[in-house]
Amino acid sequence: MEPVVVIEDGTGRDADALKWATTYAQLIDTGLEIHGPHDDFRAQLVVVGYRGHSNSPLGLGDHVLPLLAKARCDTVVVRGTPSAVGAEHRRITVLVSGGTDDDHVLQRAADFARRLGTSMRVLHAAPVPPVGTGTEVNHSDVLSRAAATLGGVPHSAVLVRAQPHEAIAHCIDTDLIVVGSGESHENGSVTRAALHHAPCPVLVVHQPVLEEVHGHDAIPAPRRSVRTEA
Repeated sequence: MEPVVVIEDGTGRDADALKWATTYAQLIDTGLEIHGPHDDFRAQLVVVGYRGHSNSPLGLGDHVLPLLAKARCDTVVVRGTPSAVGAEHRRITVLVSGGTDDDHVLQRAADFARRLGTSMRVLHAAPVPPVGTGTEVNHSDVLSRAAATLGGVPHSAVLVRAQPHEAIAHCIDTDLIVVGSGESHENGSVTRAALHHAPCPVLVVHQPVLEEVHGHDAIPAPRRSVRTEA
């Protein structure tokens, strides 16, 4: 089984990411490796803190987005309150947008909820359009499609009449927000909102179907590792 990889940039701001990754690696009984932002490695999950040497105006480390762009696996960006980083709420929230990658995101969220032993909430954020524009759609259909994708997986479903960043900022009872990679137009705004505004760690689900389109190369084997004790 490939390891969980923590990306450290040497700023001393990586403690939460290392803590989160160590706990998860122990939970699924796999190895833990520590790498720098430019190292080559293989991983089943990459974990990175959201800060770094140089930050954008909204506080995201300058190495985070390039890492997400080249990652060939799911990536967790660790941010948020101590209670969320410590998984005290026992809930994950998956954001659906109605985009083409919702199905894969929902399936990965269900897998994480099962592994972590938490409840799952499916959330769709859609602001009310201005009166008379004629642009209103049935957003409940997005949640209905999500329920069909999940089959019998237990979950709650919530439609929030707000912009994605507003809904995400209020997810203060969540240990993990799950979003797509942002490759689709619909999902891109949700992913950006989560990375900049989430009060908890964010799981960005990799979209392997896009690899052929973008021509990603295989990532070489890792250079150094440390084994966690279960």
